[in-house]
Amino acid sequence: MNSLPRIVIVGAGGHGHVVLDILRRRAGVEVVGFLDDADELEGTKTRGGLEVVGRADLQSLRECEADGFVVAVGGNAVRRMLFERCAAAGLTPWRAIHPETTIAGSVELGEGVQVVAGVIVNAHATVGDDVILNTGCTVDHDNVIADHSFIAPGVHLGGDVHIGEGAFIGIGASILPGVSIGDGATVGGGAVVIEDVAPEAVVAGVPARMLRARKPGS
Repeated sequence: MNSLPRIVIVGAGGHGHVVLDILRRRAGVEVVGFLDDADELEGTKTRGGLEVVGRADLQSLRECEADGFVVAVGGNAVRRMLFERCAAAGLTPWRAIHPETTIAGSVELGEGVQVVAGVIVNAHATVGDDVILNTGCTVDHDNVIADHSFIAPGVHLGGDVHIGEGAFIGIGASILPGVSIGDGATVGGGAVVIEDVAPEAVVAGVPARMLRARKPGS
């Protein structure tokens, strides 16, 4: 009889325990533990009763005897780095999708995506690799959400919205239909975005206004 796929969670913080709960609700996997770079956590047991079996380095990834991984880290740049490191170690990115979500049959989901409780993803949306769709956000029809992006709790994306690679959409923000958010851009919590946002820009407010333009040299 074949054994269950063994999954390691990279990141033992609060979101790591959200991912642990999702994986435990889904039959067919065994969670082997956490990896985390915090020195004080190594070898300890977390609130979820799992051990932090090592640091999030190549050696620990190769020694943890896992088949797949989920990177449960909110920061996009760090999550991307860890995602690429896990893949380089030969592990398979695993989707963590809460059973209490609504995802249309025509939706395309990338590898390693995390879809938390209460999320709705409507028809013909495309979600890239290593994207986090956090608690209760809504993604309407024909959205395109590029790799390594973070959609915070309570965000509402209208139809035909495009979210660039590595963009961060803050808690409770709303983005009107047809708007594009550039690569690496940040939308502040509670913002209402009514027009396109340039790559690397930071916007906030109602309606959203520019707080910082493209980073120098980018």
